[in-house]
Amino acid sequence: MHRIGYVIEEIIEPSNMEASFDRVLRGTKRKRSREGRYLLAHRKEVVAELSCKIADGTFRVTGYREREVFEGGKLRRIQVLNMKNRIAVHAVMAVVDKHLKRRFIRTTSASIKGRGVHDLLAYIRRDLMEDPDNTRYCYKFDITKFYESIKPDFIMYCVGRIFKDKKLISILEGFVHMMPEGISIGLRSSQGLGNLLLSVFLDHYLKDRYGVRHFYRYCDDGVVLGKTKAELWKIRDVVHSQMALADLKVKGNERVFPVGEGIDFLGYVIYGSDHVRIRKRIKKNFARKLHEVKSRRRRRELVASFYGMAKHADCNMLFKKITGKEMKSFKDLNVAYKPEDGKKRFPGTVVSIRELVNLPIIVKDFETGIKTEQGEDRCIVSIEQNGESKKFFTNSEEMKNILAQVREMPDGFPFETTIKTETFGKGRTKYVFT
Repeated sequence: MHRIGYVIEEIIEPSNMEASFDRVLRGTKRKRSREGRYLLAHRKEVVAELSCKIADGTFRVTGYREREVFEGGKLRRIQVLNMKNRIAVHAVMAVVDKHLKRRFIRTTSASIKGRGVHDLLAYIRRDLMEDPDNTRYCYKFDITKFYESIKPDFIMYCVGRIFKDKKLISILEGFVHMMPEGISIGLRSSQGLGNLLLSVFLDHYLKDRYGVRHFYRYCDDGVVLGKTKAELWKIRDVVHSQMALADLKVKGNERVFPVGEGIDFLGYVIYGSDHVRIRKRIKKNFARKLHEVKSRRRRRELVASFYGMAKHADCNMLFKKITGKEMKSFKDLNVAYKPEDGKKRFPGTVVSIRELVNLPIIVKDFETGIKTEQGEDRCIVSIEQNGESKKFFTNSEEMKNILAQVREMPDGFPFETTIKTETFGKGRTKYVFT
């Protein structure tokens, strides 16, 4: 397996360090805090100090406080770092996560950029629709106390299979050994490294060794779809044996059942590709919060959050019943961006008119009085070529005159044409519609 080196150099790139600083110091509350004001006042010195420590591999996470949060029906103890440490951890993991993402299977999600709940839900619904024969039954499992049970040595074994940069490995080892047992729930690195552990010990094993086609994982929750129960019970044994190799255990509430009973996963209950409901606990919690909250602003925030989940399920009536509002699609609102200058904005890439000569195109619309580097009163023409939207600029009075005449016709746009070149005067060339 090809291992990646020279990662430290990517991490200490000024653009990455500055972006990490801005990411951690986002929000008015953080900027106005005592620590935030100090960091902003000494930005250059802080970035330089952290870059130096990361560059020589001596950066270590020092000092954290713990707080309790109630999340997903569970009471969790979260470790919180000071903002200076968080800047360095974010800088390291921004690059590490980028490299790790390439090694993950496509149907694993959680704490992976661009792969959230609804991305994975869309994959499950697609597979249920396109392959109904091989998605009749479901095996659902969860890992017991995942972050608290992880052994740091197993994490470092997986890290060593991906990276060969010794300084980076030393820094990551400091991250995973921060806690006496398990790995920190609140540390920025834990999600990515936890995903890496399961990717090595479970995901690729099921996909590559056993050829499991329909496997989906969100953090420590997994779902496998199959044709028969017998097939899924065999996969269940493989999952148990692989988790035992990593010294992890599967919860006793695992099940093999028909998909028609509903797959409780990702905050939804999935009955099929065209039938998805929101999990009952989420509905009840939202209704209770909405009833208790008096602030209009907070109510709007809650409604918007619930809408973000409800729009991906069959919940129009539920949404109206709880919120008293109709759930609308953006296209039903009939609103569009209106530029201050009143000029139209056309989609597609800008091409040179020379590239369109002797090629069939569809002219869709135009706008005049556009200021460009070549002049002020230019005309931009919106076209379609081979099904792709494009646009070009022209200063041809003849073209502008023809387009203006077409606009006056009831059904003038769109129209098909071909652009030709004609020679006039002393060897001059003009472009015309034919």
